[in-house]
Amino acid sequence: MKSWNSCIDRALIVLCSIALASEQSLAALPLQTGVYHGGGSRYIQIAQKANRICFKGFSPNGVTVASVTAETNPPNTYKINGFDGLILKQQDKDTLLFGQTNQLNKYTTNSGFPKEVDSDLQQCLNSQKPFFQQRSGGRGSRS
Repeated sequence: MKSWNSCIDRALIVLCSIALASEQSLAALPLQTGVYHGGGSRYIQIAQKANRICFKGFSPNGVTVASVTAETNPPNTYKINGFDGLILKQQDKDTLLFGQTNQLNKYTTNSGFPKEVDSDLQQCLNSQKPFFQQRSGGRGSRS
């Protein structure tokens, strides 16, 4: 009977270890390129070229394009140049979190929106310095 209990204990330890390893690997998910929808007419696009990551937030109110840098505290988060206190975090491959650390809003993958990198994002990706560009809204904002 003791050997059976010992086997069960070992199996539980292995299962818990696997669960913890899986949870840690999900927490370390890097930003996924693509377009994400935050509800209404709010969108975020993430683009990457080599080690350079850029953010484009757009709605009818305007467009912001900025470079993104990885943060170590809190871990697995990304800071957007020009936005104090706002972060990005990849919850899973289809969900991007954006906002203040204690109040993150969900943006989900929007496969129906074109993923092309426009000239503003390309300018950010080609830059070697922190990048920030903002334009007021209008019909042409989603270029």
